[in-house]
Amino acid sequence: MKAIRLLLVNSFLMNVSFFAFIPFLTTYITGNLQLSAGIAGVVLMVRQLTQQGTSFLSGMLGDRFDYRLLITAGMILRGAGFLSFSFCTSPMELLVAAVIAGMGGSLFEPTSKAAMSVFSQPAKRGQIFALDKIVRHSGIICAGILGGILLEFEFFYSSIICGGIFVVSGAITFFILPEEKVEVPKQSFKDSWDRVKSDRQFMYFTAAMIGFWFMFMQLYLTIPLHAAKVFNHSSLASGLFIVYGIIIVFFQYPLQKFTKRYSRLSVMKAGMVIMAAGMLLIGMSDSFLIFWGGFCTYAVGIMLVEPTSYEYTSELAPPQFSASYFGFSLLAMAIGGGISQGVGGWIFEHMPQMNWIIGTCAGVFSAFGIHWLQCMTTKHAELGESSHNF
Repeated sequence: MKAIRLLLVNSFLMNVSFFAFIPFLTTYITGNLQLSAGIAGVVLMVRQLTQQGTSFLSGMLGDRFDYRLLITAGMILRGAGFLSFSFCTSPMELLVAAVIAGMGGSLFEPTSKAAMSVFSQPAKRGQIFALDKIVRHSGIICAGILGGILLEFEFFYSSIICGGIFVVSGAITFFILPEEKVEVPKQSFKDSWDRVKSDRQFMYFTAAMIGFWFMFMQLYLTIPLHAAKVFNHSSLASGLFIVYGIIIVFFQYPLQKFTKRYSRLSVMKAGMVIMAAGMLLIGMSDSFLIFWGGFCTYAVGIMLVEPTSYEYTSELAPPQFSASYFGFSLLAMAIGGGISQGVGGWIFEHMPQMNWIIGTCAGVFSAFGIHWLQCMTTKHAELGESSHNF
């Protein structure tokens, strides 16, 4: 449990830093630097693609070597990336900083989830991932408060504080996190790749998650921009993440217990539909009540899908390939989130209503993808065949 406690502390600190920094990075780019929302979206997209697009390689490194070293290196690199943003004045410099921050996330994200899976008991993994989400969103609440305070100061101080949190977390991880004990030899890159690509059930699941991440990443760009437009106040972004965090903290665990009676694919399918409905309401909103109703619906959808998807991935992944599976699953976030942020800023500027319609359709298509996967899994189970290779 010592390792789990440390990983939960890391989750808290990482989310305090990330959510106190990234949402306000958009404000810095569009406000202080006087660049367009489209450029802000491209910067976020590059960070996203760098991080999740290379996570499979990082996951294979984790399965080949030591989770602790990769988590530590990733956190320190992320801290350096956040700090470097404060020295950027041009789009090209912002893109370089985004790549550095993204590479850091690529190293620690899949290995952190794999470590949480390996160090937890199989029967309690669902509860651990739900608890992790609660802890992470407690960090979001604190990040909203910290971000609101940092808005009163120059952006440089935000970079120093948020980057420093990652560096300190990395140092703590290096000295405290024990080495993982998987009762099998460390895997070669070829073994990891062969195992993942042969698991067709997991490959289809990863593809089906693209639409979810398309919707999810609007939380960092167009939803705060739309909120500022509806309420005519840019500082609402801070309150937005506080409310989001409070919803997760108070309702994630009861919701997780309630959904235990249903299959994981059914829970994720329902969550994607609910999330899509919330996104449509947000896009239609021109008043306080409709916006917050849509936003809370959107948050409920996330609570249903995200921790359940991690639990489902950990069940599909053999322990010795855990980081490789989690790393590959993040390709869905790279593709869906990258497109969402890269295209989302431009669409929001030129065709704002289409942004919400496209997001809603992405969620519906993902729900259909999960439904198809569920049907195929059930069919093969009835035939007594392995659903991993349907």
